[in-house]
Amino acid sequence: MWVTKRSGEREEFDEGKVRRAILRVGVADVVAEDILRDVERDLHDGITTEEIYRKVHHLLEKKKTVKFGLKEAILDLGPEGYNFESFIGKLFQALGYSVRLREKVQGKCVSHEIDVMVEKGSERYMIECKFHNSPGMKCSIQTALYTYARFLDVNESLPHTTPWLVTNTKFTTDVIRYAGCCGMKLLGWRFPEEEGLERLIDSNRLFPLTSLGLKRSHERTLLSNNFVLLSDVVKNNECLYELLPEKDAERALTRAKEILGQGP
Repeated sequence: MWVTKRSGEREEFDEGKVRRAILRVGVADVVAEDILRDVERDLHDGITTEEIYRKVHHLLEKKKTVKFGLKEAILDLGPEGYNFESFIGKLFQALGYSVRLREKVQGKCVSHEIDVMVEKGSERYMIECKFHNSPGMKCSIQTALYTYARFLDVNESLPHTTPWLVTNTKFTTDVIRYAGCCGMKLLGWRFPEEEGLERLIDSNRLFPLTSLGLKRSHERTLLSNNFVLLSDVVKNNECLYELLPEKDAERALTRAKEILGQGP
């Protein structure tokens, strides 16, 4: 495939050059690959470099729109924390973990309902999910102390298990210091640095259902039927058409595929 440069010269299309240009704006590798594949679908002999980079810019803007709306989409899983727990369970399931939600475990002193239990090989985690309705709120030291106290009580029932505190906002400095001291894992907005919740979601394309901007009633209907990720909309499209009016289902499916980079 030959490309026409601004000077009028022609050169062979260089996939690596376009990939490097995309990565320079700071997107994840998987996002860069999605954009590159979309660009390559529109290639034709003699296409100009200007056309190629206009297409790249357009796709980057679409990706940014989804990414910048991610925090709001997660907030829309509320107001209760139930859907956030399901969302975290789906994230870990997509990453290859076996997942159990809201499991009752008898501790040494009292029984507990563990939000999310995940397991993969030798990894075994009990996850406490702390959902905040406001993006400005931070996960406090009281939540961290509560999480670790529950872990200590069920430790005998769940040997070789590590506690994990997950939130949709940020952690206070005290929480980060305490977790580092007692060996508790943390996952939140921009934490760990460069590996926070938003990066986990974005790099693995595990966007919540609420990214679609559906009617609130439609969101509630789908969430109550275990549609939590956009991938659930694509995988379970037959059920989607049973739950929503045909036009709304079609719009949801098309938008989900678009965001996930799966084309029409």
